[in-house]
Amino acid sequence: MKAIILASGTGKRLRPFTYQYPKSLISIGGKTILDYQLEGLIKNGVQNVIITTGPFREAVEEYVSKNYQIEISFVNNPEYEATNYIYTLWLVRDLIDSEALLLHGDLLFDDILIGKLIEAAENRVLVNKEITPPEKDFKALVEGDRIAKIGVEISSPHAYFCAPMYKFSKIDFLRWITEIDRFVSQGKVTCYAEDALNIILEEVVLHPLYFKEFCREIDTVDDLKQARTEIYTNMRQS
Repeated sequence: MKAIILASGTGKRLRPFTYQYPKSLISIGGKTILDYQLEGLIKNGVQNVIITTGPFREAVEEYVSKNYQIEISFVNNPEYEATNYIYTLWLVRDLIDSEALLLHGDLLFDDILIGKLIEAAENRVLVNKEITPPEKDFKALVEGDRIAKIGVEISSPHAYFCAPMYKFSKIDFLRWITEIDRFVSQGKVTCYAEDALNIILEEVVLHPLYFKEFCREIDTVDDLKQARTEIYTNMRQS
């Protein structure tokens, strides 16, 4: 199994914290966001990781190479200012040679969620039915036991908070990449990769993996403040 960490964004909503560092190297509770992700992957036996980069490419590569000994490939998106991560995923297309975990580089989460994804059968994405979906975050429209659509602007009684952490078989992940390739060839490089995914969800079965554990996207300064408070509280309790 191979993991892909999408860490090529500019982190504009986290300024001033991202003026000198990429979002992935922001410290929370004495560790960077990337530390939490890599340690969670390693703890669950994932030793092959692709990390995409955008701004501060050298800082990310130096930090990871210095602190981790697992097999890591770096893929830089030189067009990070003008594209979204749909283009970044397109850049890693030739490295997809196995079942894959895909996670956004701004996710902070309980390690157990990676284990649950790995152990779950078939394609999966994390879905939480217990909380009110944050307006700015992804929602998953669930029909029966499969995902019908993923997006930010979805409004439905059957739409729930969707944390962008996926597990895909090799063949189905490559189907997604093929659709992404079509988007890129048409110049659609500023939308979400999920826009391409939604087109193939009638053919590619994606199931929800329901969870209640801690999982937060760090998009804004308020997200960062809340995450630091939650991590500090958990550290004191443990």
